[in-house]
Amino acid sequence: MGAKRKSPASSAMRQSQPPPAKRPRGPAAEEELTGARFKALLRDPSAAMEGLQTFISFAKSLPSGEQYDVVEGYIKVSVECAEILKLLDGERRPESEMLVIFQALEMILLRTASDLSHFHVVGMNIVKKLVNSYMRLIYAALYSEGHRMSRLCLTLLSAMVTQGPDAARDVYTHFDFNNKFLPSLVRKRDYKGKPDVRMAYIQYALSFLIAGDNTILVHVLELKDFIPDIFRSGLKEDRISTVSLLLSTLASKVVHNKNITKTQKVRFFTAEVLNHIASLYRWNGITDVDTEDVKFFLRGGNLVLLRFLLSLKTAVEDEMVADLMVNIFKVCPDLLNRYFKESQYSFVPRLKSAWMDNMKLLRKIYEAQPEISSAFKTTEFIPLPRLLSMVMVTTIPAVCNKAMFTQGLNITSKTVKHTIFSLISIVLKRALKNIEYCLNEKIWEKSEIYSPSIMQEFVQQYREALSKLLPDMTNIIAVWQSLLKQAKEQDGQKGTVEDATSIVEEMAKVKETNGEHGIITEKGLRQEIPPVLQYNILMVALELPANKFTWFKMQDEAEKVCGDRSVFYLLLKMFVTSTHSQLKASTKKLIIKVLRDSGVFEYTWKELELWLEHLDDTIESKKEAVIQFLEKILVKLVTNPYPYTDKAADLVQEASILQANLFTMKDVDNVSIPISHIDDVLDMIDVLVEGNEGLNEEHGASLNEDMIVSTFPFSAVVPASLEARNKLLLEGDENMRGTGESMVEYLITVFTDLLHSQRDPLALCLMFQLYDKDLRSVCPQLFEFSHYYSHWIPQQAKEVLLQQGRSGRVDEVLSSDSSFSSLLKNTYQKGVAILLEENIVEKLNEAISQLQSHQLLLASKHVLLYLKTTVENFNSFDKKTGLSLLNFFVELLKSLLQKGDDAELCDQQKQKHEQTESDLFILEELLSVVFKHPTLENWFLAVEKHSVPPHNLSPVKVKLLSAQLNSCILELLKMGCSLLQPRNQLDVLSKYFSTVTTTVLDELHTVSKEGCKMYLKRSQQMEALQELHTYMDTQQLKEVVLVMLQLPKENLVKKKAETVSEKEKYLSKYGETLIQLLMESYQRGSLKKDQFLSREHIQGMSLLLTTAATEELEKVFIYVMQKEPVFARVVGFDVLLFCLNHSTETSLAIVALLIQYCQTHLLQFELWCLKHGTGKLLKKNIGLFLPLISTYLVCQEQHCFVRPSKVSSAVTTVLRDVLWPELLHIVLNTTTSSEPFTEECRVLSKLLPSSETHSFINLMEELPAVLEKGGSYEYWTIADAISRALESSVEKLNSWRKHLLSACIKWLIVAYSSNKVHETHSEIEISMLSRLEKLLNSVIEVAPEDWHNFVKMGLKHRYKDQGFLKTFNVAINLLYQKETSLSQRLVKPSVLYMMITQHSLFLSIMLRSQEDNDTNVLSKEALVDVLLTLVKCCPAVCESGHLAVLLGAYGATLSVLDQKILLLLKLYENNGISLVNLRILLWGPAAVEHHKTSKSLGKSLWQQPSMEEIMCLLDRDMMMRTILHFPQHRHLLGLEEEPELLSKGKTEVALKDLYDPCFLLQLFSELLRPECVVACHKFVDVNALGLTVAALSSYDRNMRAAAYYVLNAFLSHLEGARFREQKQLLYLMEVVQNGINQPNLRFTFPLTLYISRVAQQMLKPEEHMYTKLNKFLLSHQFLDLKKVPGFFHLFYSFDLEHKMEREWALAIIREGLRDKHCYELYDYQRIFHIILSFFHSPLCDEATQYQILEILQNAAHITKAAYQLIRDHSLLTWILSILEKRFLENKVLNHVISLVHNLWVTNLGNKRKSLGTPCKKQLQANQKLLPLQFISEFLHILITLLKHIRANLDFPNLIQFFSTLSSVLEYRVLVIEAFREMGRFTVNEHVLSNKDVLLLLHKWSIISKDVELQDDLQIIAEQYQTKDLLKNIKEKNKPEMPFRALSRLAQKKKIIETETASEWKELHLEECRSVLRSVLVQWKPVFLDMPVKYPKEQNGYSNPNLSYYDMVTYCLNRCLPFLPLEYHLKLVYHGLFQDFD
Repeated sequence: MGAKRKSPASSAMRQSQPPPAKRPRGPAAEEELTGARFKALLRDPSAAMEGLQTFISFAKSLPSGEQYDVVEGYIKVSVECAEILKLLDGERRPESEMLVIFQALEMILLRTASDLSHFHVVGMNIVKKLVNSYMRLIYAALYSEGHRMSRLCLTLLSAMVTQGPDAARDVYTHFDFNNKFLPSLVRKRDYKGKPDVRMAYIQYALSFLIAGDNTILVHVLELKDFIPDIFRSGLKEDRISTVSLLLSTLASKVVHNKNITKTQKVRFFTAEVLNHIASLYRWNGITDVDTEDVKFFLRGGNLVLLRFLLSLKTAVEDEMVADLMVNIFKVCPDLLNRYFKESQYSFVPRLKSAWMDNMKLLRKIYEAQPEISSAFKTTEFIPLPRLLSMVMVTTIPAVCNKAMFTQGLNITSKTVKHTIFSLISIVLKRALKNIEYCLNEKIWEKSEIYSPSIMQEFVQQYREALSKLLPDMTNIIAVWQSLLKQAKEQDGQKGTVEDATSIVEEMAKVKETNGEHGIITEKGLRQEIPPVLQYNILMVALELPANKFTWFKMQDEAEKVCGDRSVFYLLLKMFVTSTHSQLKASTKKLIIKVLRDSGVFEYTWKELELWLEHLDDTIESKKEAVIQFLEKILVKLVTNPYPYTDKAADLVQEASILQANLFTMKDVDNVSIPISHIDDVLDMIDVLVEGNEGLNEEHGASLNEDMIVSTFPFSAVVPASLEARNKLLLEGDENMRGTGESMVEYLITVFTDLLHSQRDPLALCLMFQLYDKDLRSVCPQLFEFSHYYSHWIPQQAKEVLLQQGRSGRVDEVLSSDSSFSSLLKNTYQKGVAILLEENIVEKLNEAISQLQSHQLLLASKHVLLYLKTTVENFNSFDKKTGLSLLNFFVELLKSLLQKGDDAELCDQQKQKHEQTESDLFILEELLSVVFKHPTLENWFLAVEKHSVPPHNLSPVKVKLLSAQLNSCILELLKMGCSLLQPRNQLDVLSKYFSTVTTTVLDELHTVSKEGCKMYLKRSQQMEALQELHTYMDTQQLKEVVLVMLQLPKENLVKKKAETVSEKEKYLSKYGETLIQLLMESYQRGSLKKDQFLSREHIQGMSLLLTTAATEELEKVFIYVMQKEPVFARVVGFDVLLFCLNHSTETSLAIVALLIQYCQTHLLQFELWCLKHGTGKLLKKNIGLFLPLISTYLVCQEQHCFVRPSKVSSAVTTVLRDVLWPELLHIVLNTTTSSEPFTEECRVLSKLLPSSETHSFINLMEELPAVLEKGGSYEYWTIADAISRALESSVEKLNSWRKHLLSACIKWLIVAYSSNKVHETHSEIEISMLSRLEKLLNSVIEVAPEDWHNFVKMGLKHRYKDQGFLKTFNVAINLLYQKETSLSQRLVKPSVLYMMITQHSLFLSIMLRSQEDNDTNVLSKEALVDVLLTLVKCCPAVCESGHLAVLLGAYGATLSVLDQKILLLLKLYENNGISLVNLRILLWGPAAVEHHKTSKSLGKSLWQQPSMEEIMCLLDRDMMMRTILHFPQHRHLLGLEEEPELLSKGKTEVALKDLYDPCFLLQLFSELLRPECVVACHKFVDVNALGLTVAALSSYDRNMRAAAYYVLNAFLSHLEGARFREQKQLLYLMEVVQNGINQPNLRFTFPLTLYISRVAQQMLKPEEHMYTKLNKFLLSHQFLDLKKVPGFFHLFYSFDLEHKMEREWALAIIREGLRDKHCYELYDYQRIFHIILSFFHSPLCDEATQYQILEILQNAAHITKAAYQLIRDHSLLTWILSILEKRFLENKVLNHVISLVHNLWVTNLGNKRKSLGTPCKKQLQANQKLLPLQFISEFLHILITLLKHIRANLDFPNLIQFFSTLSSVLEYRVLVIEAFREMGRFTVNEHVLSNKDVLLLLHKWSIISKDVELQDDLQIIAEQYQTKDLLKNIKEKNKPEMPFRALSRLAQKKKIIETETASEWKELHLEECRSVLRSVLVQWKPVFLDMPVKYPKEQNGYSNPNLSYYDMVTYCLNRCLPFLPLEYHLKLVYHGLFQDFD
């Protein structure tokens, strides 16, 4: 029977009551448990267990701020925790007691691993004790039967591991992971949710991953079952916290750990493990499980991952598994193809739910892939076939092909079709994204891997590959049509239909395939198909080439709708009947595209818009007839175009001949200007018409716009339509009469507009006449039209036509329309008089206002036609009528342009409001049509440029017509410029601007030769220049300005009358224009550009300045003079005098420039100063003239030897008399003013009188009082001048300096007290402190009161100021150096020391970390300097209390600051304050903490830190860094002068990152005393042993002796030590000891490094090198100090890990190469011979190659090695063999550049400096010069290396390369010059050829992204077939010329944006540019050395070779315009610098 069940009520009541508090038993509860109390309890065997339980209960609630920390208290009183560990000794205790002991140890370990980490040594002691002594007890507890015991043991082990990497290594080494009972622990779980053994096991396993280093982590992962057992034993049944901990730890410590190799990760994450992880998706517990961690393990493509993916069978059903699969493929897209090939899923189309699910998964996978393939982001070149396969992987699934798609589309199910369509759509959209990315030129222009042309080729291959897999267009369209028919019967298929339509459009862009769409039907497009789908269909047709479809073939029988009509007819019908604007516009574009692509309308396709517009405007009842007529003639024309094109060409040629003969038949005697050669024009037309197909395709487009218009004035539709019209009118019956009238009306409207659009209508009118004469009778419309067009047919070509059939209709026709075109046409036909009436003008302006935007072009052409006709018929009008007509038509053009501007503005506002797109280029096209018309272009300034078009006018009328047209065109140009300038389209008017420039230059040349009598009034070209110069090109203005400045004086300036004096002048019209142009150039900034001015230019500008001085002109003049100050010598004296008399600020600045750069002007200014009245002027305007006088006084001192001294002294006297009283009053009597008197003080200092004068003495007496004031820094200029004046009198000078010293100190005191923030006036303070130092050095007499105030205020307000502290230190050195009466009266050094050390900022500065910014470190260093000085002056200031601060500030590094602190500590030690006696062996923050603890605890055991604590302060990595960069030249004892010398040395790392061996060796000697407890393992682990061994390579005997002493002491301790690696380390020490054969022997550095590395390796028995090195050591009794130990064994190893061994050996070689002794050691073993040979071996991998190159780079820094490697090992030839490869990786290239640079710099040494000094032949003969052959080899290497230079190299390496090349070339020149002076024979003096320079410029253009320079170089390469340059350009794969021209602006914009975004790159570029400049200066063309026998050939361009050099030099100058002036002069001298402007 069971126990009686308790009632629920009593049970609930009992649960609601709090449990009774447990009463602690035993003595532990009587008082609070402290560390000491607990220690006492543990010593009592009877109370130990109870004490432990109490300790555990308290420890569980710690850390807590409210109760005593018993754990910390116990650790402080028992560092070893020996009392607890002692409980484990003896017999085995019961399980309950073991539980308590383990739990107590666990509590301590957990705290030392977390918040009590500064007691880390305690935790390590416990771990070492447990693993070394109590592992038997741990095993017994771990595998006990009780779950609780096993769990607590595992948690204890976890706590032990968490102590750090060392503890983890110890536990890993001692723990048996192969125990057969271990796997059973992971299966012991508690299903009730309590902590169980499994959870503890997992924590124990993960503790290795969390706390261990990478080595331990790898070893744990390689354990076969330790962690995998966790997954095998039911991971999906664990709690959320367990799963989350496991996954997050593996993700952070394994997956994301870069130190774990991919192979190691794959070995751990096997398919089994991944499957277990994936089982978490079926986790049946709480639903908040985080499955995101799963994907962290699934990175990298490998077979394991593939097998895992194939094992996921539930991806279709399970959403989460599907997401997992999608994420995996997103990371590893390379698995896609293999997965789909091996997957069990079927993708064959069928109407099954399984297939639908499979397709859903497929879509989900591919939708997650990036739209643009990641293959394009590669940093290495991938061949196109491989790249194509990589892109195809993410574009289309491997299971999809044409058969699969076709099968799916053939299935009747709409669902299947919809699924197939959606998949095709995904593929097409992805393909379009890739294609768009590949065709983005901006991306690939910047790429160094692929060029735009390569990507275009890739796109073509990509399209072809897709075409083979996607279904045909016909199949898509067939399915679309069937769906469309079914959509009528069944609703709901709209989505599928639209999918099909979008696919058609996308496929058209991707697949350019043939196919008949057969879907355009009149009825269908108008009724059945929605407009959106119609629009999509039209877009498809527009995208495809027109020849892909048969537009002009009749439709199939099955699809005939309205008779035998072609598709083109249906398009016309659709265009006319469509009511949607976008649809109509698209149809119109398609019609024009179809006709244009037929080839018949290649140049006349714009005419088709006229035909279509008038077709659309036709009356509805007549549209069908016109459509049929138009379709008929167009189809006929396209199918057989040649008869009509020939007819058009014949008429064009006939019109040209007729026009040419027109003027020859006239009386040419009346013509004053010859007619151009018409025959040449006709021959050109014949060639263009007949040979159009043979045009040179290399030059792009064959015809320009003007030639097209003149050659093809109208299309072949005109003769075809005229022929059809005649046939219809002549052969048609009465039934066709209505059709004929509709057709005739339509044709007349089209022909009328076509006629109005002609530039020269003669050919078109002849065509009309030709066909009209075949008609027997004509209707009134035709009669009126023939009468109209006959106006443009010459009389001799007119033919008599038949009269009209009916009368009385012409007037009706003329007045039937009120539009602008009809109104202008009808009025023009009625006569000129009616045309000029006011009401007609108003009507026309009203009609213009009613015009729509698209009608403006035709209207403007109409007006231009009438204007042209008026010009041609000008002889037939009287003077007034002709001029009025010209004005009338020009005004119409202006109205049309204004209307175009208004219309564009309205369109822009409409577009912005409606958010629609429209064409906004109407005005630009309108302006282009107007201003590019031949009449305007050819007649503008035609007489002035002597190029009048053909005419039949008399000379008088020619001038009249030209003048009127010039004024009219100028008005048009002014309006056009204002419209074009905001649109940046002024290039439309470039021909007009060129005409203005040419004619003005002609006029100026004529004026300069013949005077200005020919141009008494302003010419029209000058007027045009004045009106248009603000819009003209800068270069054109510059050319005109330079010529105008060279005009004679009388042409720029005129006298008012003959009798008036020279002073009465005014500017001529040329002078006024020139001033306007100069102002414009100055405002634009064009004067800032390079322009080569001459003497005449400056003289012309001077003339303008003296005649009409304005402020702007003065600014221009001074700017030019500042830019070219050398021209000051050609400026006349009148300019100087004029500016002096003008007396403005700018004019006086001009005078200052003139006297500064011209001594003659200086003398002239002095003479002006001596004139009567000058003194009054100066006195009156003292403030204005003061800067000029200041400049003069400076120049007076500089050029005193070239002028009469009496004049200068006289001027000085005058200036002193005038200025001295006023300036003295300003300086001495001024109140505190914010304005500094800089100029006043400067001038006053220059005008000092004699030192004996009363004024000088008065100034000396009053100035110190002024100097003492704060803010009076400018007055010290006067004080310096007084000091210079008193140099002859020592007594007066000393007295004066005393006053200055006092004033300087007082000034600083005032400054410190007024400006308490140092940042204010810091530069002035620094200057004053420097002045104080100089004064103290000359006068060591300071007033005690001043010194006391200075010290007090300085320390108060500038304690952290480095400048103050530095000056303070100097002052202490000077004032307290000797015991004098003065020093006794000053503040005592002890007081100063106290003031410094007891300052509130002292501790914050001294104890600040050295990681702070440089300013804080420098302040701290200056403060230490002051302390050093004071301690040297007064040793009594040393106190033991200071040591804690000094040690806290000390970092034990080699930084200058730490060296000074070490020196300070040494001074303390010399004065009896010893660190050893006080047993203070800590430094840095640890010393500060130790000091705090010792003060708080008093004298206890904690005052003495153990050796392990001290060793923990040393950073292992920093110790190794110190070993690698050991300061071999540092002295152990001589520290006095060492800091400065050491700080100047060149090291690869910062000095603050290296430990100071002088401190550490003395520390080690103290720690290794015989009576000390030494942690030998720790000593080796922190690299202390390695640093000591490294000291054996020092050049200082004392340093080596100290190292030997430390090693001897360590060896004695090592013999008695007990740890695992003791024997191996002891044997290593013995082997080294046996190799030493003499006392204090110096080791070569590689040996010390080898010993240090081996000692470290002995602590890592788990690594491979441990066994290898031990085998080597055990085979040797002593270490051979003449060889690198074990090099050959490791380098030629054949073990499985041979790469690791070779890498280890080469690392020793690389890092150990420090000096020539190391090189000799290597060379003795022939190591260099071995590695140079091995470099080219197939066994040498990339990593080894990099190591070998780094070894050679290190050797290149050693002089002996750098020379002998080249001499004995042919290193340069070896480098050349590397460069022979076609492509080098960037890393190799960078290494090679650095190697060549280091070799050259080391071999060069100081030879160049010695050559550069002026020396005699004897000195040079005794000098050692590098051989020329040696230099030439370097040069050859660099030229070869130049071919590999590319833009993506690091800028430091590029700078290294260019600087090395420059240095080699410069040194070669110096050597050749030295050889010449010594009489030696030299050959091949010119080594930098033209090809080399071109290649150098090409590389620079790539680096600097200079597109223009690339274009220039390509032109040179192609023109002169420079093979090397062409090869480099082809390798760059630059696109062809049209492509560049299109993308030039975009490229420049992109370059500018890039430069703005990355300023650092621009800085590097500028540095590169400066170095490259020094390279190019060395280039000399070969022909420069030729004797000057052929001056014509050298100065001109008759020599074909010369032009090549000219082009090279031009590129060089354009690339680097700032070459030295001497280089330009050299080129000028040789006739090469002619066109550089």
